[in-house]
Amino acid sequence: MEYIDFHTHRKTAEGVITPRSFGIHPWDADKETAVDKEQLFAKYADKFKLAEVIGECGLDKLCKVSMTKQYDIFVWQLQIASQQRKPVVVHCVRAFNELMTLRKEYNSPTPWVVHGFTGSVQLAMQLYKLGIWVSYGSALTMPQRDKVRQSLRNNPHPFLLETDDSDCGIEAVYHAAAKTKEITIEVLSDTIKENYTALFSL
Repeated sequence: MEYIDFHTHRKTAEGVITPRSFGIHPWDADKETAVDKEQLFAKYADKFKLAEVIGECGLDKLCKVSMTKQYDIFVWQLQIASQQRKPVVVHCVRAFNELMTLRKEYNSPTPWVVHGFTGSVQLAMQLYKLGIWVSYGSALTMPQRDKVRQSLRNNPHPFLLETDDSDCGIEAVYHAAAKTKEITIEVLSDTIKENYTALFSL
């Protein structure tokens, strides 16, 4: 069976589909000293061109990098994603209000996907109404993370699955998700394929 791992930092196993991605993480935003965005783009032009999705990039209130710098680098990448018509992999930590405000203000034509989502179903639904998808990860496999499973169980909108930097394989995430949704692994696989295809057609 074919698996889709939407976002991973691990080497992709044979038979697993993972979109090529490139972006400047908020933790690394202060490492980019170029003031001229054209110069900064030229530095990474080839990587942005080859990427199927832009990111991960975003906002992190637990990060030592100033929010001003994070915001500046994030918005710049959102502009690139819009110009190139590519989805965005969003890293968001304790900044969902800011993220939703930015989405409303920016009115991006491409979908954003909050990776490693562990929030409530109410938050997931709020995000989706704004064109922000969510991707669930290895937290689904952890017995103590029932809130995440409740979120997935009750989420009526399209979602994706991933491993991020976890040692947990995508197969385990799929099985946990299928059990949570009370569907077969085959039905889940078809659902994820449809969602993944839809993401790139928006």
